[in-house]
Amino acid sequence: MGVLYVVATPIGNLEDLTARAARVLSSVPVVAAEDTRRTRKLLNHIGAGPRLIAYHAESPERRENAIVACLREGDVALVSDAGTPGLADPGPDLVARVRREGFSVVPIPGASALATALSVVSFAQQPVTFIGFLPERRPRRERLVRRAAEVARTLVVYLPPHRAAARVAELLEWLGDRPAAMCRELTKLHEDIREIPLSELCAVLTDDAPRGEITLVIDVAERESEAEPESSTVVTAVTAALASGASPAQAAAAVARELRVPRREVYALVQELRRGDSGESR
Repeated sequence: MGVLYVVATPIGNLEDLTARAARVLSSVPVVAAEDTRRTRKLLNHIGAGPRLIAYHAESPERRENAIVACLREGDVALVSDAGTPGLADPGPDLVARVRREGFSVVPIPGASALATALSVVSFAQQPVTFIGFLPERRPRRERLVRRAAEVARTLVVYLPPHRAAARVAELLEWLGDRPAAMCRELTKLHEDIREIPLSELCAVLTDDAPRGEITLVIDVAERESEAEPESSTVVTAVTAALASGASPAQAAAAVARELRVPRREVYALVQELRRGDSGESR
């Protein structure tokens, strides 16, 4: 019975590969890789020549079957393009399948953009919520960000370069002008780490589109001390929104954004006001 080794690989600088990871990658007969071409460069760097199997987020079930078959013959290492598998990268589904089949899963820790960014940000405080890449649909993005900010002191978001400016503009709208840190090209030649407010970062990214993925760290701790709006203020805003013709859902969303209060609380108030109006009409 083989072992599935979940191996962290460098996020940029190849010298960050641990000695243990190099030993495992040099000894296993098979490596399951998110991108076999990129992994081959790493393996060539350490003089390793295992068989490579492509395994990524869109891999069909038969690819998992092939990896399980390999485990029946010997050990397999799982790697992503960079960093630790399972952190915004493929891994959890395969780990679950391998455990169900009765094989051991052994972590080989190492580089992670999440941990690397947090280690150099001056305002990072626990609890930290790691969001990873944001959902495709805007309502889901907003709901996720607002809920995360309610329970965390620090948020960590991964941003693709082609959507970075638009995503930061949304975060500015939903969270206010929070302190933030843009960590780009971590451990690489053009590493760029800047601690600036979201408003300034939005301008920077709009004027100069980034070339690499960004690990964005946001300070939401001060939100805890912000004064909550008076209930009368919320009622007035909700009443005005409904009077303008907005639906209950639209009114709740608009008031939640404007006053920076949880949308579900505003929606409950909307429903309460509507029930009250219905009772008076009878």
